[in-house]
Amino acid sequence: MFGIALIAILAITGGIIAYIGDKLGTKVGKKKLTIFGLRPKHTSIVVTIITGILITVSTIGILTLVSRDVRTALFGMEALKTELTTLSQEVSAKNTELETSRSALEAKTAEYAVLTIKVQSTVDKLATISRELSAVMVQRDQTERQLQETLQGYAVARGDLTAARQEIDTLQNTKQELDQRVHTLTAAKTSLQTDVDHLNELTQKLRQGIQTVREGSIVFRAGEIMTTTVLSGGGSQSDMVSALSEVIYKTNQTILDRLNVGDKNLEVLWIAQVDFDKMVAEIGAIQQDVIVRISAGGNTVYGEPVVGHINVFPNNHIYQEGQSIHMAIVDVGTDKLLAEETVMRFLSQVNQAAIKQGILPDPLQGTVGAISGNEFYDTVNMVKRYNGKVTLTATAKNDTYTAGPLKIQIHVQGTP
Repeated sequence: MFGIALIAILAITGGIIAYIGDKLGTKVGKKKLTIFGLRPKHTSIVVTIITGILITVSTIGILTLVSRDVRTALFGMEALKTELTTLSQEVSAKNTELETSRSALEAKTAEYAVLTIKVQSTVDKLATISRELSAVMVQRDQTERQLQETLQGYAVARGDLTAARQEIDTLQNTKQELDQRVHTLTAAKTSLQTDVDHLNELTQKLRQGIQTVREGSIVFRAGEIMTTTVLSGGGSQSDMVSALSEVIYKTNQTILDRLNVGDKNLEVLWIAQVDFDKMVAEIGAIQQDVIVRISAGGNTVYGEPVVGHINVFPNNHIYQEGQSIHMAIVDVGTDKLLAEETVMRFLSQVNQAAIKQGILPDPLQGTVGAISGNEFYDTVNMVKRYNGKVTLTATAKNDTYTAGPLKIQIHVQGTP
């Protein structure tokens, strides 16, 4: 009903304006009036054109006043396009995250299937050894009965003492061998039972890990740095083993604290022995301080052990205190809104220059340091005071090594 009423209003308004324009045009034609020195005929045409313009303007004005959609189409189209682009990017990011979770779920499912087969194989071996143990125990009991019978016969028939003693010795040796066999099979059964319990525990944790992957509770992301430590290289193998073991122990404690685990003796960080031995040899071969980084080998969900990777880098002296890192001449013009964008772009250039010089960046964020919000906005405000070109210079606040982090001081100077 509202649309019909709006159409009726527009039709009536247009008709009235057209009628008035027609009357004005007729009147102008009859009286031969002129506007701006034009001929009467041309003046009549101008009146008709103005009438048409008024019809169009009034139509658009009425639609704009009564329709929110019309106002949006006329004045908010760019904002809608920007919002649509942002939403499309978010959808792409969510799709990528969903695909990653699906891949992790498939990997965990495959691992679960392998563990299930291994558990079944171990259970079958345990059943076989249990049957063999039962048969050996029966044989041992029979041998004990034969021994008792022989001892009784020995007591009765002392005349055949030599033969009885030989038979007793033989039976005792057989009993000792069977006892040893029983002991060995019992130990094997206990070991296999321990393996079965361990595999069942791993299977349960894997089920929990699969469920957690479905729910998306990731504790550590692949490549995330858990520890960065500086050690002295070039020492003996025993010293390097002790130092690296201490780093791994402290990292394990840090992970337990992050996961709020009460049992501090629990080992949740797994480092391959091959990687450990390789890093020990590498640290011992470098005759200077080295940076030891322990990072997560993959996305780790709550309840799973953390598989870690060790990386070693020489800890070189990169910047001295006050040394210039990067300088740029920028032009912000008279637009004060460009100042913040200009400073952000300059900081990105400083970050790239420091990485190129040799400072290790964060693997996930790609940054080598941080600047406080107060320092950032102080720099932005200083840039705003100048019109046109300014010179930005970043210098190191203190001596900085490969391990970082890089702390900088930004100097702003007007440029003629």
